[in-house]
Amino acid sequence: MSHPTLEDVAARAGVSRALVSLVMRGSPKVGKERREAVLKAADELGYRPNVMARGLAAGRTGMAGVLAADLHDPLFASVHDGMADEAARRGVRLLLASGGGRPARERAALGELLDLRLDGLLLASPRIAAAEIERAAAGCPVAVVGRPVRSSRVDCVTGDDAAAVTTAVARLVELGHRRIACMDLGSGRSRVQQVFKTALEDAGLAPDPDVLWRPGGTATAVVAAGDATGTAALVTLYRAGCDVPGDVSLVVLGDAPGAEAGGVTTVAAPATELGGLAMAALLDRIADGGAAREGRRVTVPPVLTERATTRAFTP
Repeated sequence: MSHPTLEDVAARAGVSRALVSLVMRGSPKVGKERREAVLKAADELGYRPNVMARGLAAGRTGMAGVLAADLHDPLFASVHDGMADEAARRGVRLLLASGGGRPARERAALGELLDLRLDGLLLASPRIAAAEIERAAAGCPVAVVGRPVRSSRVDCVTGDDAAAVTTAVARLVELGHRRIACMDLGSGRSRVQQVFKTALEDAGLAPDPDVLWRPGGTATAVVAAGDATGTAALVTLYRAGCDVPGDVSLVVLGDAPGAEAGGVTTVAAPATELGGLAMAALLDRIADGGAAREGRRVTVPPVLTERATTRAFTP
């Protein structure tokens, strides 16, 4: 079934194709009566303007692509909210694609988005190689959120993981905890343990490998990394027979969407802010016509949100 055309709308409304075109572009040169007749005919026919064709003719589509490494990552929903709000504020439409958690699929999705010749691309926590991101940026404006990329062509917005760990440890120390353990639930962030050790030292505590969160361990507080839901660490502690926060206080690194419902204390850069800033950086680069300039580097500081899994400790 073919899509209705301008000619079809013109025939239904009894006007010229040129006048229909003026109405669709929002021209003030068309009188109210004829404008309403054209819009009524378009509605009856189910006519929708070809945004892609119009954009290509004008040299800009008014659309940006968003490539998510994995739509199953709960955090992406909040990041996307920030992107979508900023795009809507600036009158830009978004086209979403996913890498499905696999670099090969992400690579293919990136190629498909590039083929569409959109105004720019925003990559969310990409898993493909930096060289591939650099090549994409040679063809259109590109921004990345959730991963640092060293490129003069690419704008990057990230959280500060080290500051998040430091903030978590500092708050637990304020609450009276001195035996704090680190739980890494498969985050793959090799730096977490080292940053945790440094944070302990900064707080005046000597790192002790015998301070464990497991039953029989001596930890009174836990800093958890790699928890995509905000409740995985809490469940792990419960299953191990720990009372939270009676036996152990818990702080999760991340702005996981399930944390509020689970009452879990978190510390992270707000995900919606990350998405909004990344989209703003991309749209600014698009507005500059993709002009060659140094890539923007934005680091968003962490925010501690205290809930029911932390409490003051009295020896």
